[in-house]
Amino acid sequence: MLNRKKVLILDPSPIFRRTLKEVIQTSEAHVDIREAENTDQAENILKNNPPDVVFFDIALPRDNGIEFIASIKGMAPESRVVVLTSHDSAEHEAASIQKGADYFLSKERSGGLRLIDVIHTTIRRLSSA
Repeated sequence: MLNRKKVLILDPSPIFRRTLKEVIQTSEAHVDIREAENTDQAENILKNNPPDVVFFDIALPRDNGIEFIASIKGMAPESRVVVLTSHDSAEHEAASIQKGADYFLSKERSGGLRLIDVIHTTIRRLSSA
């Protein structure tokens, strides 16, 4: 029996969460996806059912998303963190990687193929770990 991978999508936009969920479900089988629109919801998921992968936008309405990367790693140290954001400056990327992000992708500049490549790579790494 295959082990289902757990994914958390943290993004304030319900449209983006739904779209990303569809992309992940289309490109990867055996994935359970949870959604959160804010850090409070995400923390509940991280503490009670730690995901294997967290996809999230550092542009959060109430919180500093870059700082939240460290919180993710503290609550779920084995989770892979993929930042998908509109704030795609070199400074944001460097700060995200420093806090523990495994990938940093721009919502505008990263093509769909790059996102699918990161999804495949992240899920397959988990399968071989």
